[in-house]
Amino acid sequence: MKEYRLCGVQIETEKSPRTNVEKLLRLTREAASFKPDFIVYPEMFETVAKPEDAVRYSHKIPSDFTEEIGACARECGTNLIAGSIFEKEGDCVYNTAVVFDRNGRIIGKYRKMHLFDAFGYGESKGIVKGNEPLVCELDGLRFGVAICYDIRFPEIFRYYALEGVRVVFVPAAFFQPNHDHWVLNVRSRALDNTIYVMACNQTGNRFVGRSMVANPWGISIASMGLEEGFFRTDVDLSLIERTREKLPFLENRRFDVCGKRNE
Repeated sequence: MKEYRLCGVQIETEKSPRTNVEKLLRLTREAASFKPDFIVYPEMFETVAKPEDAVRYSHKIPSDFTEEIGACARECGTNLIAGSIFEKEGDCVYNTAVVFDRNGRIIGKYRKMHLFDAFGYGESKGIVKGNEPLVCELDGLRFGVAICYDIRFPEIFRYYALEGVRVVFVPAAFFQPNHDHWVLNVRSRALDNTIYVMACNQTGNRFVGRSMVANPWGISIASMGLEEGFFRTDVDLSLIERTREKLPFLENRRFDVCGKRNE
């Protein structure tokens, strides 16, 4: 399959975790009417908690909570990148995206590698950083997952590109007022690596919204504003090869020069 229909859900989380989950599942069912191959949620879609409070909202994976999300994926017949949740494992809490296939089965999880210790916010006060990228393949699409602050670190996206990834899904809760950084980073990571980047954000007073998909040229081909809801777009993977014929970034790299700085 060369073409895939992608759908992103954008919400503003409220104080009630249950309300947030029910809103998200409702929007998922509405989006399913367009028969997407993949649906993507924002980061911390159940609740946005202070890092030191995250353990109160954490879940084991798998759990009854992930079963509920998987059941929705199964009902809607879509692959699902479940945003991120607070994952409890032993004494550790991670910020984790969970990947479900069309049958609602968990086929992978990604723990946020770059914690948001910037702009006076200390995510590492209550969250443990992940140590591994995640490459998956569903319905013939090879894809990777990153979370929010990861978008500012080109290395993980280059890793994915070199691993043959065609789309990187980026659940996010990207803080205001940095919407210019958000758009620039999403488009740059796509252009840098001549891949698709789909970034699904939270919205509202605290977050920048503007969920979007950037194509291998670094051009936004679908986006939202600040509203809640969902958006969809079809992506043609053959554009990656056509772009790389004209912009062979991956072939033109000069690590022989860059490496001399470390000698």
